[in-house]
Amino acid sequence: MKDLRPELTYTSFEQHMHKAKTPRQRANLETVVHHSKGEVSADLDMVLPTLSEDPQYHEYGVFADTLEDTGPKGMAAVKANYSEMVANGSYVIESKKTRVVVADDEIVTEGTFRQILTAAVAEKMGFVKPDTPQSDFYVLAARTIVFWDFDEEGKAKGEDRAVFCHQLQPLAEEDLPDNYPAQFRTKK
Repeated sequence: MKDLRPELTYTSFEQHMHKAKTPRQRANLETVVHHSKGEVSADLDMVLPTLSEDPQYHEYGVFADTLEDTGPKGMAAVKANYSEMVANGSYVIESKKTRVVVADDEIVTEGTFRQILTAAVAEKMGFVKPDTPQSDFYVLAARTIVFWDFDEEGKAKGEDRAVFCHQLQPLAEEDLPDNYPAQFRTKK
């Protein structure tokens, strides 16, 4: 797992930037890139300004065996969600965009991601089952499609995200990436 590259979460957009044909499309795509960089940098001061005043997240498949929408609604809930990710380390993500569709008021991305989760987070998300090999860390891999809508000011109204084809693998601490945050390691 030493090959995890969180920067792909925003740099994988580079091959798709040419799809933005108007200044508005380019600005919206740059907003998504900036937002994505903030997410994997655990920098809420980068993420939150990219959002409208009342962002609505619709998330399906983020939690195991859950069909309903689990996304946060409203700025306070969205901020709390991102704050929790920063506090528990679940922001350590590599997301590769293999397809990006750009329109004036929306962007759609499709791709794969890998996310390092502590055992406590993987359990809370419902991915650790009684027959799951025990580990202090796991890698959650999946496919994802995200729909982004934008308001008149170019702010994202939230994310509509579907996550599917989950695969959870135990990850030994010695196999964590070298830049994995020290505060989440069990051996310091």
